[in-house]
Amino acid sequence: MREYPKRVKRLIREYASQAYEAELGLALADLEQQFAIWRSGQIGAGELSDRIYAFTRGPARELWGRYNANIDDMQVAHAIVVGILPRDAIPAELLGALQPIIAFYEQG
Repeated sequence: MREYPKRVKRLIREYASQAYEAELGLALADLEQQFAIWRSGQIGAGELSDRIYAFTRGPARELWGRYNANIDDMQVAHAIVVGILPRDAIPAELLGALQPIIAFYEQG
């Protein structure tokens, strides 16, 4: 992570946490569908357990690793570009600090 003023660092950590929660929530919504399938009797408890295990070894682990890699500025910029964090809810100071990274993601 680049060097930022303390206030911007705090904002980056705050919004990285929000982005993680939002992405994890989306992933958990997919897992919730598996519980609905199980409750309807389409799969058994063993299959549901396998799907939970796959979730913890896959999406949950990937998100945890990504958001705990000390590149919070990159994660926040990416979350802004893909719409996980609404751009209009981000303080101007933070948008300005992340503008080069946001521009990078917008080009790709």
